Amino acid sequence: MLVLKLLFLILATICLFLLILSLAKGKAFVAMVENLDSEMYFMKDWYTIGFYLNSTKLFRLRGKLESDMKTQAKLVFGNVYYEYYATLAWAQFLTFALVICSVGLTAASLAGLEGGVFFLVVTGFAVAIAWYMCVAKMKETVTTRREACEEEFPNMVSKLCLLINSGMTLHEAWVYVSYSKEGMLYDMMRSSCQDMNNGDSDRDAIYKFGILTDSSDIKKFTGNIISSIEKGPKELSNMLMAQTTELWAHKRQVSLQKGEIAAGKLIVPLGITFAGIILIVVSGAMQSMQF
Repeated sequence: MLVLKLLFLILATICLFLLILSLAKGKAFVAMVENLDSEMYFMKDWYTIGFYLNSTKLFRLRGKLESDMKTQAKLVFGNVYYEYYATLAWAQFLTFALVICSVGLTAASLAGLEGGVFFLVVTGFAVAIAWYMCVAKMKETVTTRREACEEEFPNMVSKLCLLINSGMTLHEAWVYVSYSKEGMLYDMMRSSCQDMNNGDSDRDAIYKFGILTDSSDIKKFTGNIISSIEKGPKELSNMLMAQTTELWAHKRQVSLQKGEIAAGKLIVPLGITFAGIILIVVSGAMQSMQF
């Protein structure tokens, strides 16, 4: 017990020393956080702690995690500031993790054996929440956006195919469809329309749209559009018709799979309900027999 409390005390001392040092050294990184929205970024003035820690070799963002976070930040925030937002997310996590560990380990060192273990578990749980909120949430945002785009994708292609076959050019049809409905996919289409208005070619804007959705199906579709543009409007019309048929067949298959998964999830609650009914019937029968 004494050894464990001593270990907690040593770890708490290290964390508190690192926290005080980071607070002092972090003043050099005030410019990195002063323009952040305080409502969106909780405790933003403390993020200088994380930026300082990231500047050291021990806590620097690197390797596969750095690559993944920068890729996700590029999809969410664009090509200009993605490196800053990836580093900001990492600095957020480092800040919260260090503060949580300092408080939790200090409490664990002052408590008894059971209390120390309790505070240690709570500290680990709180650090895991900080990881999710700061690091993993960006990946979840990209995944949610991709799934939302794929959900609306067949409907969007059908509209595009109908309008182009009715005589519209690709540019006209793309703009019309983008403003025809609300949703993540249509928001990103409207963003590509703004790129077209700002001087980008239709091919470049559509290619960028496919990349930002992070969907392999949509990337393949935009690649086919770009290829068909070079071959002529007839090839584009044929491609869209074939793509529409394929996508709706795929969506039906996915819907059937989701239905089977949902039905499988109902087996457990139905089984529990059935067991409860049997128990009520059996207990009622036994009471009547005793009477």
